[in-house]
Parts: sequence; C-alpha cells; structure tokens
Amino acid sequence: MRAVRRPARVRGPGRARWSASWRGSRGGWADAYQPHTLGATTVPDVGSPSDRPNHQTSDDARWVAAGLLDPASPTADERRELLVWLDSLGIPVEQMVAACAEGQLASLPGDLALRPGARVTLTELAARTGMDPDEITRVRRASGFPRVESGAAAYTDDDVVMLELYRLAATMFSGEELFHFLRVVGTSMRRIAEAAGEMFLRDVEGPQVQGPHVSELGRARTSLDGIELGRAAAGLFEPMFRAHMELAVVATRRARTGHDDYSTVPLTVGFVDLTGFTERAGRAGPDELLRLVQTFESLANDLVIEHGGRLVKLIGDEVMFVTIEPGAACEIAGGLVHAADTDARGGLAHGEVVASGGDLYGPVVNLASRITDLAIPGEVLVNEAVMRSVTDRTFEPAGRRALKGFAEPVRLWSLAGA
Repeated sequence: MRAVRRPARVRGPGRARWSASWRGSRGGWADAYQPHTLGATTVPDVGSPSDRPNHQTSDDARWVAAGLLDPASPTADERRELLVWLDSLGIPVEQMVAACAEGQLASLPGDLALRPGARVTLTELAARTGMDPDEITRVRRASGFPRVESGAAAYTDDDVVMLELYRLAATMFSGEELFHFLRVVGTSMRRIAEAAGEMFLRDVEGPQVQGPHVSELGRARTSLDGIELGRAAAGLFEPMFRAHMELAVVATRRARTGHDDYSTVPLTVGFVDLTGFTERAGRAGPDELLRLVQTFESLANDLVIEHGGRLVKLIGDEVMFVTIEPGAACEIAGGLVHAADTDARGGLAHGEVVASGGDLYGPVVNLASRITDLAIPGEVLVNEAVMRSVTDRTFEPAGRRALKGFAEPVRLWSLAGA
C-alpha cells in the first residue's frame, strides 16, 4: 500500500486549523472516533486487487465472515476497495457492519468525522460541567436537541463548550430570555443544517447516484469531503454573526430614536404573497416548484436588503419583512409585486410592534397580514400611518374594511403603480 497525494481542496484558516486537529496517531474509531489519516494531505492508495494478493487473502476472510463482502458478486472488487480504505482509517469491522446494515457504509467516514472525539454519558457530562442533569436536558431541548436514551454515551467536548457558554450567559440574562434565545438559535441552526444537507444531496450525491456510475469508494471520499467542507464552513458563522450584530445594533438605535418605551418599537411591517402559487404548484413538477420558490426568495432578499430592510421570514409563497421607514417598505412591496413570476399582492402597516427573538408581534403585524389577504393581484394595500408618512408616492383610497380581530373598520389605501 502506497501513499498518494489527495486532490487539492478548498482551504482557509478554519479548514487548516480543523485539518491539523485530525493529524495524530492511529488510535482508531472504537475509542475516540479519531482516525489517523482524515484531514491529512495523503491517504492510502488501495490500488487494484491484483496488486494486493496477500492483503486480499488475509482480509477477505474476516470481511466475508462479517457479511461485508461477497467474493462472487460482480461488484466484489469495488466493495473490497472501499473496505481496504475504511480499514486504513482505523474503522473497526463492527462499525462497518452496523453501517452496512443501514445501507450507509460509504457514508461511514463522513458520519464519524462530523462530531469526533470520545463520547460520554449525561452523568459524566454533568460531572464535567458542574450542572444538574435535568438542567442540561432542558438546555439541550431548548437548543433543538432531542432527549438521549438513558445511559447512552452520546455527548462530546462540543457539548461541554456549549454548556459553559450557557452558564456564562446565565450570569447576565434572565432564564426566560436566555431560553427563548436558545430556541431561536436552535431552530436557525437546524434550518442551516437542513439547507446544507439538501444542497449536498441535490448537487453532489444525487448526480452520483443517478448519473454515470461512481464506485463506493468514490462516494465515500466525496461524502467525507462534504463533511470536511461543512466543518470548515462553520468558520463563516462568527464573522457573519458579528457583521449582522453591527447591522442590528445600528438599525435598533435608528428605530428607537426618540422612543423611550423598550417594550415596543415603531416599524413598518410588510407581507407579500404569490396569489397564484397554490394552483401553479399543483401543476408543477419538483424542479419547477423549487425554481419558483427560490426565484421568489432571491428577489425578496435582494429587494429587502437593497432598501435597508430586514427579511423576517419566508414561508414558501409568502415573505414577511420590516423597515424603519415606511417609504422603503413601499419600494420593497411594489418591487416584489411588479417583478414576481406569478401574480402577487402585498400589505403594509406602520406602528408600534413587539420585537422578540428576531420576530415581530402585535396588532400592527396582524393588520399587515390581514390587509394582504384583502389585496387583489398586483395591489399593495397600506394603513393610514403609511399613507401619511410617505410623500413621494401616490395612494388611492381603498375604503374602510372590516377586519377579523379589529373592533372598528380600518381605513385603507392602495399604493399606485405597485
């Protein structure tokens, strides 16, 4: 077996630090899930079966006995290449068997590389952090992690770091606010993780499975490369978070200028939805549906950012955004309605809102949502506060409307030229 240089990969400071952490002794996966070659610049070259007659006879017997290799199979050589590589990484046969039973043998190195290190039980984690096991479970649940089976060794050094940060934050913030923040972070991180996985499935794994044949070893190496890239991508989160924090601080200060009530903040809330989406989605195939949603989301994101707003949420065929100035909200809603691939409509309302966990609540939010439902395709309806604040756009009276949840009819205007 000879060493060959692995093809060049994307590298950066975060990737370099992570790769260096993987270089070490052949401890194997059984005790610490820490292979000796992952992340290094060279990997074993398994060669061809004829190059390894001794290796073939010595290892084939145990792989056949474990049910990992069928010498009579037409793909035996391909499977043997994968097993030789997995063995060179120090992965024990027992783990190969477990992964094979689930149809995930080629994914095994990437799965193990995702959260490396020795695993400990909840009791051991509590001893290391000085926290009560029940409190640890509550923190993890708020962060989006399900309960682990009692006595299972499922926690790593990453969990210790997260809990230490939680204890530090608990010295400054109330438990109620801190747990609310954890829920926001947990749901946001899960969405990021889901998006990363979907991107890999569509652009990498899908073409490998459905396109020209790729060997099991090729799929295994690609899977590991994807995990390595994902781990390196985590280095983006810190600088992006600090940059977004800066934007949030500046925006909050602007919105609260002259406003002493910390329970609310004056903002313009907007909704835009695609009125023909349900019917079109029913006729569209998966690819067309995905293209429609992604085009709308991309357009919404670009317009909101261009006009200094914030995208609060995207729900398939509907977008919710917020701006400090009502005029900016008119530009965003009008631009979206005009540029959308299918019929769209919008609603805007300005007033005091409750901001919590990155979301917005209160009558003004409800009003913006309700009047969006009243708008006809191509129309943007606004409340009186928006109409009176924006002097460079024309509004046409749209009458007084009875709205669910509002005691009195609400006077509305239609944004001209939307």
